[in-house]
Amino acid sequence: MLKNDTIPVVKLRWITWGLAIILLAAGAISIVLFGGFNLGVDFESGLSQRIQIAPTGLEVTYDGDLDTVLSISANAVSVEQRGEGGVATKTLRFSEYPTSDDLATALDGIEGVSARVIDGSLKSDDLISGYGFPATLGGKAVGLNFRSSGSTSIEELRSALSDLGNVRVQTVGGSDSQTFQIRLGIKEGSSQASLEAEVASSLGNAFGKDGFVILQSDYIGPKFSATLISSSILAIAVALALILVYVWIRFRFAYAVSAIVALIHDVLMMLTFISLLRLEFSSTTIAALLTIIGYSLNNAIVIFDRIRENTSLNASMGLRSNIDRSVRQSLSRTLMSSLTTLLAILPLAIFASGDIQLFAIKMGIGLVSGVYSSNLLAPSLLYWISKAQKTVQIEDKAE
Repeated sequence: MLKNDTIPVVKLRWITWGLAIILLAAGAISIVLFGGFNLGVDFESGLSQRIQIAPTGLEVTYDGDLDTVLSISANAVSVEQRGEGGVATKTLRFSEYPTSDDLATALDGIEGVSARVIDGSLKSDDLISGYGFPATLGGKAVGLNFRSSGSTSIEELRSALSDLGNVRVQTVGGSDSQTFQIRLGIKEGSSQASLEAEVASSLGNAFGKDGFVILQSDYIGPKFSATLISSSILAIAVALALILVYVWIRFRFAYAVSAIVALIHDVLMMLTFISLLRLEFSSTTIAALLTIIGYSLNNAIVIFDRIRENTSLNASMGLRSNIDRSVRQSLSRTLMSSLTTLLAILPLAIFASGDIQLFAIKMGIGLVSGVYSSNLLAPSLLYWISKAQKTVQIEDKAE
């Protein structure tokens, strides 16, 4: 049990603010050393592709008159044929055809479909569905790629793409997945099709024409990227300005300034950890920032309400004691709401992938930062400002 049922927030103000300043300084240094944030494709115009190095196990062709489409799901290959007689679908489940050789035999049994075996020992469960699937079958062979335990390194991939100029490569997942994120900056006169063709050509030269799979391909033009950046900055600025006005009206100026400084701290702290951990800065980052601003403000308002109430009921105790007591009284509510939210997003941060996982991780960082600022930084800053205002008022009366 804490002495006098209080937390010495004001007494610890030098330590809490010192720690915040050190972390923010580390973030600023990391941004300089790393040359900026790890921008996502929506903030950095250009082409972004996620590719996986994977060998081709089968090549499939079709020589009939029907519209024939091949698709790949998590546990089967499906061939759909449309004609005047209707639609016929053949589903080849991996449990029934466990190897690529078995799949080839089954595909050959479909009228007009031919499958050429390149490696018959590959597991059907390792079949990958990438960019371009479902695929329409015809005279040109469609390659089916399978995951493998290859050893392609990020250095090999960078070397393969070195002739393209402004290219960045990152590993996605474990090193054994052989999955990489490629970002290619826009060149003068280039288009999405031309950039995709350049990347495919370079990868084909290094790993074979069908030795890789494009899992995802995104393209952002320079005009859209610039608009998104300006809109994001405007959204955060407007949110902070409206919050300043709201808190000023509901409480008074000292409370408003304390709340805004705490929220700015939360924004900067999230950006600090995004830079230190080299997380991707994308549109999900803006969503996480705006969410945390609202969440942290709610915590601060609850504490400010308690401070105002205790100050009016126990004016003889002084502002310092009332702040310490108010934070202690609000602590259980703050911790319970924060922990329940953290438990809700933790599974997403661990088991999800892509933008959802990044959003959950950034939310977690923001939650911790919000609890720190609303319980320690904002109340101690309120004490400083109120004390300074009181000193000015006394000096004005003396004059």
